[in-house]
Amino acid sequence: MVFDKKSIEYQLNKEALRDMEEVVPMTLDERTSIRRWVKCGHEVESNPWGYYDADGCPMNYLQAYRIKFGYVSGPWDYWHGSGDSGFWSDNRRYLTPLDEL
Repeated sequence: MVFDKKSIEYQLNKEALRDMEEVVPMTLDERTSIRRWVKCGHEVESNPWGYYDADGCPMNYLQAYRIKFGYVSGPWDYWHGSGDSGFWSDNRRYLTPLDEL
């Protein structure tokens, strides 16, 4: 499918990607993958795997990518604070809050 690169939605998605790239540390593979995702007309705040966080909100592409490919946390998560975000549930496809365990 061809997306109108001059559309306001496409431009907003590219701006959101630029903002994320400035703030969030990423590996080269992550950066390449998320750029492809946005270039195809998708939002940074969506993911192709249907992954959700503990609150039931869709994860952004980078969060879902890191879970899909086996590394939920790393040096880029130092600003998250303590490990109170929950645990990934393959059955439910979202992060399970610690109080539900």
